Amino acid sequence: MSLYKITKGTALEKQVDSYMKAEAHGVMLYYALSRLAKEQGLNDLAETLITIANDEARHAGLYAVLNGEVPQDIFAMLAQVQKAEEAGAVQIAKIAATARTLGLDTAAAEIDAGAKDEERHGVILAKILKDYAKA
Repeated sequence: MSLYKITKGTALEKQVDSYMKAEAHGVMLYYALSRLAKEQGLNDLAETLITIANDEARHAGLYAVLNGEVPQDIFAMLAQVQKAEEAGAVQIAKIAATARTLGLDTAAAEIDAGAKDEERHGVILAKILKDYAKA
């Protein structure tokens, strides 16, 4: 039995939506706290917080499926996301360049790393689409 849209239109829809948003926010929060913990030399805590963030991401994904917040056509969605990843890489690189002009070199380096991640995601998704998507 598919879980896709199983709570859509039910008495649970609003609650599931609320939890989806809370879990997605939790992902950001735990990753941010993990980064701060690492900066403070609390590496074990940082790893624990990353584990929690990953759990929260999985939960948010479940709730998104339950309410049908993502299209069921995986490859059509990935095609859209692939383009967004490529565009995001360019835009994030521009933010890094601006940070650098402001003398925020450390922040610029981290932002650049994010841009490279986005670019890598675009490449991975392009390969997935080539290898798995139906023509």
